Amino acid sequence: MSSFPLRKFSTAGGPNDLLAAQIHNRRANDRAIIENPLGEPWFLWKKRFNTDIAAYFNDDELEQDVQNFAELYLPHVEFAKVLRAARVAKDIRLYDEVSRSSDPHMGEDLPVILTPQEKRFLKRERDVVFSERGMRKVIITVSLAALLQGFVQSSFNGASFYSEEWGLTEDSTWKLGGTNAAAWFAAALVGCPLSLPINYYYGRRGGLIVASVFLFTSSVAAIFAENWTALLLIRIVNGLGMGVKAVSTPILASETAVGFWRGSAILAWQLWVAFGIMLGFAFNLLFTTAASDRITLGLIQGAPLVPALALFFMAVFVCPESPRYHLQKGPNYSPEKAYMILRQLRNTELQALRDMYAVYKSIEQESMGAAMTADSRAHLNPGFWWTIHDFLLAFRQLFQQRRLYNALISAATVNVAQQLSGVNVFAFYSTELVRDVRDSDVSVAHMDSHIKPMAYSLGFGAINFLFCLPAVRSIDTLGRRRWLLMTLPFMAIFMLGAALSYNIQDTSNRTGIVALFLYLFAVAYSPGLGPIPFTLASESFPLSHREAGTAWPISTNLFFAGLLSMLYPAIRDDENGLGDGGSLGLFAGLNVLAFILVFFLVEETKGRSLEDLDLVFAVSKRRFMSFQIQEYLPWFVRRYILSKDEPPPELYHDYIWGPWKRVSDNTFSPPTRNLETGSCVRIAPEAPPDSPDLMMPPPVMTSGPVEMPATLPRRLAPPAYY
Repeated sequence: MSSFPLRKFSTAGGPNDLLAAQIHNRRANDRAIIENPLGEPWFLWKKRFNTDIAAYFNDDELEQDVQNFAELYLPHVEFAKVLRAARVAKDIRLYDEVSRSSDPHMGEDLPVILTPQEKRFLKRERDVVFSERGMRKVIITVSLAALLQGFVQSSFNGASFYSEEWGLTEDSTWKLGGTNAAAWFAAALVGCPLSLPINYYYGRRGGLIVASVFLFTSSVAAIFAENWTALLLIRIVNGLGMGVKAVSTPILASETAVGFWRGSAILAWQLWVAFGIMLGFAFNLLFTTAASDRITLGLIQGAPLVPALALFFMAVFVCPESPRYHLQKGPNYSPEKAYMILRQLRNTELQALRDMYAVYKSIEQESMGAAMTADSRAHLNPGFWWTIHDFLLAFRQLFQQRRLYNALISAATVNVAQQLSGVNVFAFYSTELVRDVRDSDVSVAHMDSHIKPMAYSLGFGAINFLFCLPAVRSIDTLGRRRWLLMTLPFMAIFMLGAALSYNIQDTSNRTGIVALFLYLFAVAYSPGLGPIPFTLASESFPLSHREAGTAWPISTNLFFAGLLSMLYPAIRDDENGLGDGGSLGLFAGLNVLAFILVFFLVEETKGRSLEDLDLVFAVSKRRFMSFQIQEYLPWFVRRYILSKDEPPPELYHDYIWGPWKRVSDNTFSPPTRNLETGSCVRIAPEAPPDSPDLMMPPPVMTSGPVEMPATLPRRLAPPAYY
């Protein structure tokens, strides 16, 4: 059980029975069932479990619930429209099939008759990436924020090449590493936590605006920095902006996107970070033609101010706010604003109202404990110090509740793996790596020694960008987990190849071979471990803990980036460290370790709404690991080694988007109407109704008291209308 302070309440009757059952399932999903809380009617559960208590609405309950919701939160929208959208949300799979049917009369006996336009957009919503016109502004904003990040990283890299202009010598290894690491440590330790109050008071857009100001200011100041001490202070300010931006940007993308293509929306971050690195190195090459090294250094360090200014104007004047932010209790709580934003983001009013109601019901479940506490401040904006208290409480709860710490383990594992993979060795120190390979034995002209390493770095950025493109759609079809498991072994092999290449004695060939293996490493990295860490971090946590949950793994990521930036010059030192070959060999081994951790600890999140992921992460990690060892791994051996044609085992019983046949298969049964409740249902679970697993009394069915946390962050609870 959770280690929260607990209070008990009865489930003897009334709507709170329903809410208690739903909230319990979303915190401890022992049967690994993925279900729509509005979906299957209670008579199915009565048939299977011989009980009248269920975690679902029947039609009468749904209508009453929608009426209360519409009167309180959307009084200016016709009740019939809200009810119509709620019914589509309740039977979302059924209406998806109707929208796909070539039979124009399909679904005419359903409570909601879809218009041709609604059918077209419901189908496109699931089949076409970025089919929502309103999402284009969000994607452009996210891309600008990522482009800025790439420019910052390439400016750090290029500036390291001119460290003598900071007053550093070849013996100042720790000063160089510390100056480069300062931004990452500031981002991890201050910037990411700072994003919580900024997001609470000013929203996701506000976070981007504040970040762009920090980065613009630090870029202008860096132009005039004349020593490493001044640059160290400037990098700290730069890091604050990077931390706030790194948390706010993927949250904005994840909260505005449709669940089917959320991964592709967040992937814009990595895609344009790679493009920014490539473009930044291209400008670095251009800047080497300046009259002096001092001017070149100033141009390199000032280059990020242009995308920072563009991001500021985009966030202020163009990009919409996240609708979920306005449904989070706080100074800007406004269901009306949330609905108006959803109208901009979605193609039809039906889709906007459907998402509005579904998100609201999820928030209601998240905040149930707070709704039952006696604290009168639970539904108010409690002030600054109470807000800080709530943030600290949210951080603590990440380690106390199964649903939260499972998400934290998955997101943190992948984010740490990204840094330990060694990718930022090339991103931070590519100029040093490639220059040292050539300059150790070959005398080259001063200008040549600058241009060639930067050209190799430009190639690395270009490969990172181009090979991120295949993941744009496949991250939501192939999946996050599968991409990681497919690419990590190749990353380890190519990094090992780069390490062994340092043993080549012919120095005229060594540079090209090392660069080749690092390029191949980038090919494997770009569609897998490149975009997925920030994707998992931003999508894995419920709205009640999203800022805190996202900040923790991203902060961990940036902290390890800082460690790598500071320690790598010493690790690769030929006299006191491992040397170039030994250090890359170390990263090859860490990629193997990352593969093992991903296999055992990281769940798949593709194709799920943010609210459905509560049920995915509520399954115990022990059961998840046991499934991988006892069922999936033996199946993999039989399927791909012994060539036995067997369907893969499934951990989850999916009652929302499970493996049912579609209308187009001609074997899909027509919708059936439940005569007791009047709702249309389709019964096609993976396991038969008499399955022992399904016949087990579910934990949500109980006549006794249910333990609920008495304390949740006050800022997160919407007004309860029960």
